[in-house]
Amino acid sequence: MINTAFTGATGLRQPLLHTKKTNKLARQRAALQFLSGAGSGKSRDSFTISSEARKFSRERIAALVDKSANVSREELSYYFANYNNSRAILDAINFSEGVSCGYNPAFKDYGVMRFHYNGSRQIIPNYAVPKMSAGALPEMRAVNNTLVLDDKSYYAWTAPSGRRYSWAVFSGYIGWASSESMLAEDMDRGENSDRWKMSKAGGILTALAQGREPWEGLYSRKEALATCEKVGIKPGFFSIDAGAGKHTYILRESGEIINVSKDIARWNNMNWIEVGYKEGDTFSIYGNEYAVDSSGHIHISPDDTFTSTDVKFARRDM
Repeated sequence: MINTAFTGATGLRQPLLHTKKTNKLARQRAALQFLSGAGSGKSRDSFTISSEARKFSRERIAALVDKSANVSREELSYYFANYNNSRAILDAINFSEGVSCGYNPAFKDYGVMRFHYNGSRQIIPNYAVPKMSAGALPEMRAVNNTLVLDDKSYYAWTAPSGRRYSWAVFSGYIGWASSESMLAEDMDRGENSDRWKMSKAGGILTALAQGREPWEGLYSRKEALATCEKVGIKPGFFSIDAGAGKHTYILRESGEIINVSKDIARWNNMNWIEVGYKEGDTFSIYGNEYAVDSSGHIHISPDDTFTSTDVKFARRDM
């Protein structure tokens, strides 16, 4: 038996005899109350962990989670399985779908990052999200106007302020890594801020990596040209491959971007005989000649070497 004391309703400390088993249960309940913030009177995210809770082992955290914290052990299963694997935790956050974050800068130790992993909802406590060192990451850089970025990889981006940030590449998405951007503290959101300018640059590069021209309603030609030049892309033909296939474009000096991949697909799919051409008619496209075959099609490969931005179709017999 263990002799302890508790404070009763009168405010006086009273003796209490209980077994080791009941003592353990009492400590667990107290720890759960401490972890979940019950009785604090403060409105916090559904899963709250204080600075003291950082010292808890994964086993102790698991023991403290129940419905009062609105989190199940299953939702923490990825975190527990990769408790000592920082890269696995980062990858799960940055390369998963449905990533969101409960975060208030006034309570930076509280809240969780949520994501979908293998069909299940998973969470990582905000305090347990590893920080990346942008200085150790490679810069994005095109070689001979070809930008190739490894899928599910990290790169550094230097903002106009000179500060470097950790960016992620995932299935054609290119931008500030969610594990960093969602937990950024007190960052200016104005139109001249790093956040705003990186959002623009990431949107332009993502559109290009996914086979779309940057929509000029969101991005100006000047912004598109500056973003391309920042990663080493000069006016002329260029291509980008960031996990969503290779896409080829023409960048004009004005910042206009022409989607060569889309044009090639349209021309290859068209039946030219049905629109008035005949077998053997030859088109000059981007410096190469392509003849209409017996099926009415021409065959242009995105891997062909293009030497001109001109497109000339054969004359039709009307």
